[in-house]
Amino acid sequence: MDEHTSSPQAPAEQTNAPVSSPADPRAAGDGAAVVQGLPRTVLPLRPAYPRRRGTGRDLALAAALLAACFLLWDALCWAAGLGLGEALGLLALLPAVLFYLRDRPERMSGFGWVWAALYALGSVSLALSGDGVLKALTLPALSLLLLLVIYARLGLWTGTGLLSRLSDVLAGCSMSWGRMRVGAWALTHTGAEDSQRGKRSRAILTGLLCAVPALLVLVPLLISSDAAFEGMVGALDWSAAGRGLVALGCGGLMALLLFTLLFSSDRGPAARKSGGGKGMEPAAAAAFLGAVSAAYLLYLIAQFAYFTDAFRGLLPKNFTVAQYARRGFFEMCGIVSINLGLIVLALGVVRKEGGRVPGAVKGLSVFLCVFSLGLVATALSKMVLYMGSFGLTRLRVLTSVFMVYLAVVVLAVALRLYAKKLPVLRLAAALGMAVLIALSLANVDGMVARYNVGAWKSGRLDSLDMKTVCSLGDGAVPVIAELAGDSDPEIGAKARDELKLRSVEEDWRSWNLVTAQANAALEKISWQTKIGR
Repeated sequence: MDEHTSSPQAPAEQTNAPVSSPADPRAAGDGAAVVQGLPRTVLPLRPAYPRRRGTGRDLALAAALLAACFLLWDALCWAAGLGLGEALGLLALLPAVLFYLRDRPERMSGFGWVWAALYALGSVSLALSGDGVLKALTLPALSLLLLLVIYARLGLWTGTGLLSRLSDVLAGCSMSWGRMRVGAWALTHTGAEDSQRGKRSRAILTGLLCAVPALLVLVPLLISSDAAFEGMVGALDWSAAGRGLVALGCGGLMALLLFTLLFSSDRGPAARKSGGGKGMEPAAAAAFLGAVSAAYLLYLIAQFAYFTDAFRGLLPKNFTVAQYARRGFFEMCGIVSINLGLIVLALGVVRKEGGRVPGAVKGLSVFLCVFSLGLVATALSKMVLYMGSFGLTRLRVLTSVFMVYLAVVVLAVALRLYAKKLPVLRLAAALGMAVLIALSLANVDGMVARYNVGAWKSGRLDSLDMKTVCSLGDGAVPVIAELAGDSDPEIGAKARDELKLRSVEEDWRSWNLVTAQANAALEKISWQTKIGR
């Protein structure tokens, strides 16, 4: 971001400030004033945000962003659950952004198109999935993906490491907030000069804003003074107007932030200083990783019998299947996650000679990766044994998928130690988003219910846990509807009681395919009940 000083009272040669041509969009700014008589070095400088007037293209972008953000926030604030409204609002942002940036000289990277495809698929998944928890996780991930698309399209990345990427993302967010007035100024100052129409429009807007406090006092007095006017005002749907204003305010703020980022992010990637041999001593990093590895080695020796039994599907003595599977499962997930963090931290801060990781640090990092993969394999073998004995639940499915994802990331980190060009961070982000979308589209609730019912009917499970089946979301409703006519009277009664508690959602903004299928099953059961079947 450029910084300069200006002084309207003194010539440029007295301030020693660079003089820019009026045609330069960076020249118009509100820089810090120079106080005469004081040296430049002791004056506090305030950033001079570059200003340029908006064009018709900028106004079109602002209108598109406002419409999409209004639709998004109207659904977020007033619709029950994430569905079609959020999907349409988010999906509309992507073409608006890409169309506005179509003439930029920077080329979209391959991963940029991956981010764009995942963003579009993730937005669509909100209207197809009925899993509220997974969709709640998808929403912030989509926000990050849109920012990644913008950065990839503008070429704003200044480094390749994790810290550099995080720094760039934070810089973009800071730029959006800090330069909002630049975006707002551009939207209210269009053309090479202020036209008479533009001045008149701003004057009208100012007058309308000033009239709001007066109307807040006058309208209640008018209502109390006349019954006819009171009836007319009472017939208006003020709640809908209030909801619209709230959505407009939230959506307008979001649209202005996005517009500011796109409008004013015309800086090129700044070169970062190389490490220059700085960083943690290799001996210190090796000692740290060595101490952790020694503790893990003792753990492996103590748990060797459990490891071998887990892979052979055998239970240790005095353990039930439930006790064996649950013991240490989530702790193992935590250990693997911590190991990943330790490896990334050590590789990021250790001093490298010629860009190479010291051999001791590399070897210990490989050991941690192998140990983590062993933990993942053990935990998954326990979970497979557990699910084979007691069936599926949402938590068992989601944790198993998460462990597989962790294993892939750990393997990628291990390969990165020998393949320097492997983009581990981007692969992990892309794979994580793809897994999240796949789980949303897979209808986990329906899959769990159908597997448990099928395993019970085939004899693989001794009994059917109706409490687990009835605790599932809308995705399990078609399966529960099938159980309503089951030959087992207890199962059928529990299924019918559960169906009576399910309600039909009619708001189009929260519509999704899974809930629509559930509603169709409920309506079919209701129709069959009416005709006496």
